[in-house]
Amino acid sequence: MNFADIIAPIGEETFFAEYHDRKPVHIQASDPNRFRDVMSWPALTGLLNMTAYWNHKNLGLTLDTEPISPAEYCQATLDPGFQDQLQPDPDRVTAWLRRGASLVANDIDSLTPGLAATADALEQRLGAKVQANLYCSTHRRQAFDTHFDTHEVFALHVEGEKVWRVYEGRLDQPIASAAFKSLGPDDHAARRGPVLFEATMRPGDVLYIPRGQYHDALASGDNALHVAFGATHLIGVDVVEMVLAGAMEDPAFRANLPLPAAGDAALRAHLADLAERLGRIANAEPFFAAVQQTRRGWAYKRGGYDLPGNTRADRFTCRAKGLAVVPHNGRHVLRGSQSAVAIPDGLEEMVAWMVGRPGFTRVDLDTAFAAVAPEQRHRAITAMAAMKVIEPEA
Repeated sequence: MNFADIIAPIGEETFFAEYHDRKPVHIQASDPNRFRDVMSWPALTGLLNMTAYWNHKNLGLTLDTEPISPAEYCQATLDPGFQDQLQPDPDRVTAWLRRGASLVANDIDSLTPGLAATADALEQRLGAKVQANLYCSTHRRQAFDTHFDTHEVFALHVEGEKVWRVYEGRLDQPIASAAFKSLGPDDHAARRGPVLFEATMRPGDVLYIPRGQYHDALASGDNALHVAFGATHLIGVDVVEMVLAGAMEDPAFRANLPLPAAGDAALRAHLADLAERLGRIANAEPFFAAVQQTRRGWAYKRGGYDLPGNTRADRFTCRAKGLAVVPHNGRHVLRGSQSAVAIPDGLEEMVAWMVGRPGFTRVDLDTAFAAVAPEQRHRAITAMAAMKVIEPEA
């Protein structure tokens, strides 16, 4: 699955021109089974039966917008490190679900190949860190009150029906800080505004909600299941923190401010000097390269094992001939004699390097792209192997 598959039938050009970080959109699917490999009732049952994995932090219950105390659905046990933990009890959890509670499973994006592939596809196209939470709602009850998120949301609906209300109110680029976390129900009621639209989500549908947009949801059938993928981008504050790390190397930023007796003029001159130095740091080419490097690695590590294959697949042969990496509509594609396929952002240089030689080893790739994060190098090899462009030598 790639990003285009997730947002179909809306094309990527339309999505980024009209919706991304601009306004929400309900994407109705023609195929109700298109996310069957991402999640389903049997898949959820299998995950929940991995009982040793779950605790009160990653598996929660809510009822009528109020969280249920872990003591009401968990039992005391020991984790693999022999530390005390609260582990959800299947009988108690099921009893709460029968009463109308909603189940929330957090950070599940690496638990199945379908979940990982979807999260990877979003990360590669958006350049954002993506994590996934699952929401199982029952008996036409509301799990959460009206709220906004500090990340953008791609909600993939997989089972049942759920009515979402999206409001006109949207906060301006909120982040996970005390200033936004401290907002209470009265603040939300005053800020959400009138309903912008209602969307009845059915299997295969996607709801995109920009960061800060107010919304809520209500199961319209007896059972509804969706997975919300949250995308968190690099922001200016992250860059400021990187500038600060560079500033610490300059003694001027470690020096005392002028003494009060020196007067306002001395303080103003000192601050102006610091501002100029910050500008030089931020505009320097090494800093630009550092930001680029951070952005390339701005993703979560998922998977990487392919035993026994990746214990011996150190040399690869390029199977396809006559391939070239070329720009197309603001991106890069791998073009052959009859077709072309999009290359995930950030991988184009490595892909061009791979198809430009008859064979290579992992060491060759690591040496040629030492400045690229190991996760990105692995992703490039995995993507090209999946496309049958390269294959490991026996």
